[in-house]
Amino acid sequence: MEKKLIIIALTFVLGSFSAFSQLNRTIHDEKTGNDILYGYCTREALENHGGGWFKAEYESYTVKTETFNFELPEKFDSVQVFMGTWESNSRREVPRFCKIFDLDYFKDIPVTFICLDSKITVDVLNVEDYYVQFLPAIVFYKNGEELCRFLEQPRTESMESDIMDLMERMQ
Repeated sequence: MEKKLIIIALTFVLGSFSAFSQLNRTIHDEKTGNDILYGYCTREALENHGGGWFKAEYESYTVKTETFNFELPEKFDSVQVFMGTWESNSRREVPRFCKIFDLDYFKDIPVTFICLDSKITVDVLNVEDYYVQFLPAIVFYKNGEELCRFLEQPRTESMESDIMDLMERMQ
């Protein structure tokens, strides 16, 4: 019995090293000719990725806090962001999204960043299972169920308005 526990623990530890090595990878994208982030990425990796595009967009954006009703009790519980560090819509919208999610109201909501190549593929998951065709695709979940997604850019005048619309529909 003790041997089985040791084998299980060792398998878990070695598996976590493999998963960790999949985080914040950079590859050379043949189509764009650039080095891009690929796979699961942290926000810090996005912030530090070449050219300073994240910081410039983040700092220049002003969050429209007056759009939000911070009294709403029901909100989504996780978000997945499918993006490309090579792609202009992602470079514009993802830093804005991050600035919005820096508000205290959203700080407890986990966000997963998945960086795709210029073919809209990645090796850490099957993108087709998530129906991702346009970037960025920001997908909001509640209890594991998709509530809605934002594609490429806000559908209304701002991302804040789109998020508020989602939150109002949840009530």
